[in-house]
Amino acid sequence: MAENFAEQHRNVEFSNNVTATLREMPGMIYPLSGSGANYSGNKLARIENRFGRLKMQERTGRNADTNNTDIDSVARFIAPGRLADVAPMLDIEDAQNTSVELTSPLVGEVAQAAATYHDDMFVRGFFGNGYTGETGATAVPFKAANVIAHGGTSLTLAKLIQLREMMKLRHVNMQREKPIIIVQPKDVSALLNINEYKSFDYNGSKPLVDGELKPWMGFRFIEFTPDAESLPTSFANMDTGVFRQLPVIVPSGMHRGTWLEFRGSIDERSDKGHSMQFWGAARSACVRTDEDKAFILQTQG
Repeated sequence: MAENFAEQHRNVEFSNNVTATLREMPGMIYPLSGSGANYSGNKLARIENRFGRLKMQERTGRNADTNNTDIDSVARFIAPGRLADVAPMLDIEDAQNTSVELTSPLVGEVAQAAATYHDDMFVRGFFGNGYTGETGATAVPFKAANVIAHGGTSLTLAKLIQLREMMKLRHVNMQREKPIIIVQPKDVSALLNINEYKSFDYNGSKPLVDGELKPWMGFRFIEFTPDAESLPTSFANMDTGVFRQLPVIVPSGMHRGTWLEFRGSIDERSDKGHSMQFWGAARSACVRTDEDKAFILQTQG
């Protein structure tokens, strides 16, 4: 048996426990990506080649030449995220002075930190640049025409009608793929005050079922509260302090890349009075794959 068997077993068990917790309780946002893949390295990675639409042409006559048609192709890329980690320590006195085993809560906290990081990277990718071109060198900013201005109001029926029309004009197939609006608490209150939404006479069902917001007008609603705890580096994208920006996501328009879902270890720190350090790291990124499958609904009040 190897001399460091106990340490190796402890680290594998810790990593496996956190990974299992992540599977049971993932973040609220990053699972919304319609596609995902594992990557390695520090360079842009090609996601897909998206082809344009083809149109048939009428023949010009009998035995005429074949109508040769070129098809447009757009390559989309993903940029690697930065490695992030967390390393809480368990003091030996804390472990001795409590009847609660602290390692189990620490597993949960480390898993939550990883889930928060992955959610954060999703929001950064949604609002950030896409990448196209032969090598991915061309940055593609969010399409300004796909933003519905707040107009000094919160979530209203008129805005949802405008959003639905905009998505239809962008050829989003809402029957095949139901768009998701990430709503904030104030906007949930506004939604629940829309007569056509809350009234059984209009939609034939109750707006809240087991705490879940009822889909409506072809949209799904997911409630999320952005702050420095839930989105450490990107919450300002969703709440500017003056108005809110609600991401409207068509899953196939978002791609998630994973360089490291989670890796962890437990180490005894002799320089810290032999406290136990619980280290965990993750690395991911998300990116838009199609500018006409990403929208922003601004609200205020």
